[in-house]
Amino acid sequence: MRTHEPYEGSRMTTSYFSDLLVEFLNQQGIDKVAFNPGASFRGVHDSLVHASEAPDIVMACHEEIAVALAHGYHKASGRHMAVFVHANVGLLHASMAIFNAWCDRVSLFVLGGNGPVDAGKRRPWIDWIHTSQNIESVVKDYVKWCDQPIGQRATVESLYRAFKLMNTPLQAPVFVALDFDVQEQELADGVRLLPAAATEPTRLPALGGSELDHLVGRLREARLPVLIVDFSGRDPETVAPLVALADALGLAVVDRGNRMNFPNTHQLNVSNTGLLDSADLVIALEVQDLVGALGSFLPLTDEGLPANGAEVVTLGFNELLTSKWAADYQQFVPVSLAVAADTGQSVSALREVAEDPEGPFVAAEFTERREERVKALSALHTEARAEWARQADEARDREHIQVSTAVQEIHRAVRDEEWVLTNTGSLTIDGWVKKLWPLERPGSYLGLNGGGGLGYGLGASVGAALAHQGDGTLCVDLQADGDFLYTPSALWTLAAYDVPLLVIVMNNRLYLNSTQHAERIADNRDRDTGRAHIATSFYDQPVDFVTLAESYGVHALPRVERIEAVEPTVREAVAHIKEHGKPVLVEILMD
Repeated sequence: MRTHEPYEGSRMTTSYFSDLLVEFLNQQGIDKVAFNPGASFRGVHDSLVHASEAPDIVMACHEEIAVALAHGYHKASGRHMAVFVHANVGLLHASMAIFNAWCDRVSLFVLGGNGPVDAGKRRPWIDWIHTSQNIESVVKDYVKWCDQPIGQRATVESLYRAFKLMNTPLQAPVFVALDFDVQEQELADGVRLLPAAATEPTRLPALGGSELDHLVGRLREARLPVLIVDFSGRDPETVAPLVALADALGLAVVDRGNRMNFPNTHQLNVSNTGLLDSADLVIALEVQDLVGALGSFLPLTDEGLPANGAEVVTLGFNELLTSKWAADYQQFVPVSLAVAADTGQSVSALREVAEDPEGPFVAAEFTERREERVKALSALHTEARAEWARQADEARDREHIQVSTAVQEIHRAVRDEEWVLTNTGSLTIDGWVKKLWPLERPGSYLGLNGGGGLGYGLGASVGAALAHQGDGTLCVDLQADGDFLYTPSALWTLAAYDVPLLVIVMNNRLYLNSTQHAERIADNRDRDTGRAHIATSFYDQPVDFVTLAESYGVHALPRVERIEAVEPTVREAVAHIKEHGKPVLVEILMD
């Protein structure tokens, strides 16, 4: 999809530095750029519009949406959508979305305009307020690397360094400021691109040597080894080998679910079940919040270690990237072994040993213990999923639509499609999705926002759906109403580019988390919990999401207020998307 055609009457007889920037994007395989237009990168904008070959432009109405577009696009496809932001004002608008991507460990290529650093070249007023010294300081504490290069050669080097670093584990956003004047200069003699391969990321080795031997020995001896996964599914290629490893060793799997890491319908997936308090070995694979993960099934000491003395081994990249400003690195846990290694290769190394017909895991003692363990875990898994389905069925009889039953009915409407959940809106919605939907295909579930920042869902879902545009995938955004209202103008981008996304607004007319906190504090203080909805709800001035969507040119169906209408309405929406290739919004009113 091209957003423009080169203007044939334009003869680009002179090559400007901004033209070279566009060539860099082409060289690195970037097929889309997102931005809200701003004069501080007008040179690059002109080059994008007039180049015979350039990434497609995706215009957004706010920088927070532009960054979220790239965030969702990368999670859905593994490809990069570059983002341009307008000087300091655009970077400030974008900062929340960049923080989300930082916490979500997503690599984003963010380029910002900046007024001329050479004060003699500034226009009165506007260039002065849009020029900043150390402009990158706005986001420097939650990007992997940032720079404000001055001059053409320095800018070229910064672009290559940024692209390489953002893709080197642990992945995260980068930011490079582009001087207004430098962009518009004629290309200087001798300034050229480096080889494309210069941005190849530095690789980590696989688990090996004494560390591999130690882990193999402990896996052979353990009575109940537990594998915790969290971000490994960033690379969909890790899912199948991980399943094979768990099967070979009979591992209990706890999926923290920041990506689709391990099928939730697999008999060894015992996430959210508890009853693993006899675990004696825990392997945490790319787990961000280790204390929260361990505490979900084990009593812990004050240090965050299992009270039963279980050995904890961490494997992944987390300790390779920490912020001095944000505490997203979570509580420190003094584990017995921490290994920085390539996740996919390490899983393969362990799997090779586990499946070796002459290896350490063929002994009868281990085989018998494994079979007993698999039988017990399978029963636990089956019982838990049956109970969750029973709870959802029971909630159908309530007066108002419950999240659990809505999630169940939505799945019934889309289960025959090749669907991808681009966003699940809130912890409540997300929790029921993981209990009731079969999350089995790599890449079918993209996770939440990372940083807990509202305003992510709609923009990220548009980006994810752009990544799947034309491939027949049904992209579904289970959209919380409060998050939606941060960035409603993302509907413009959704409609303008005919993005085939199913937006389902799960509208409880509340900031539920804030309401729950208000109830909790009032209860603790022996006050009226019935006033918890004040300034946490939309009860007195509800939003009509159907009319809002239609005002942006997005097809919307009548609001759903009865549980029996959920499935047929969603089916109608799916049929419209498949017939017209355009977005549809469904609003469900619920408790």
